[in-house]
Amino acid sequence: MNIIEISEFNYQAYTKLDIVAFSFAYEGAMGEHGGIYIIDKDGQIYHANYCYGDNCIEREHIKDIIPVFTDLEFGLLACETKNENWASVDLGFGNRLLMRKEISEGFNKEVIEGDYKGFGVLFQQWPGIVLGLLGKEESHLTMNEIWGEK
Repeated sequence: MNIIEISEFNYQAYTKLDIVAFSFAYEGAMGEHGGIYIIDKDGQIYHANYCYGDNCIEREHIKDIIPVFTDLEFGLLACETKNENWASVDLGFGNRLLMRKEISEGFNKEVIEGDYKGFGVLFQQWPGIVLGLLGKEESHLTMNEIWGEK
């Protein structure tokens, strides 16, 4: 698996991604603080961070890669989207997932049928669920495996 890094230095090359889902972590989240993971329609995974690392992406440039970011409403404990083409899922521990509505029904069905009840389990499993919905072989991919590749 090849994870493409997006930084302040190269973000302009990734402004036309056909994103189907992305997660992001609030600054104090469990896992990678400020981490953003994107999956495009071809199953390619991208990574950026707006808090930590040598090549952080500036917050104002996140919307250039993920335009739906401008439609997000942040609250004390939640983040929702005003964009009717996207659905929002709480992954727990300060992590949020947004996905296109066209895959959200399949995602929700998989969550109901799967064993994702423990807090944090869905956070670990979301990449594999999305990749499975896209028909990709990596349908069991976890966040731990992604972190291991970085």
